Amino acid sequence: MTWVLLDEREDSINDGYWVTLMQGYPDQPQLQKIVDYPASYHNRAGGFSFADGHSEIKKWQDSRTTPNLKSGQSLQLNVASPNNRDVLWLQERCTRKVKG
Repeated sequence: MTWVLLDEREDSINDGYWVTLMQGYPDQPQLQKIVDYPASYHNRAGGFSFADGHSEIKKWQDSRTTPNLKSGQSLQLNVASPNNRDVLWLQERCTRKVKG
């Protein structure tokens, strides 16, 4: 299950692409970081569409994933977020190099 499109929150948009850092995946969650922040406009949830054609609304679990909106300002990006279940959820659904 690999996501293709997602909704990024307005105070996180700084360029034309999204970054999910794979640092810490899968067995060192203490190294996790949030680079870009997903939208949480739908009751602390954001929309995703996947390569297989389905879509999902993901309810964010960790408050660090949904800081208060700073309209007209930019969030600090590339922030340490150790043991964040939401970062793990994103990592599990991203493309990545296959060992071998």
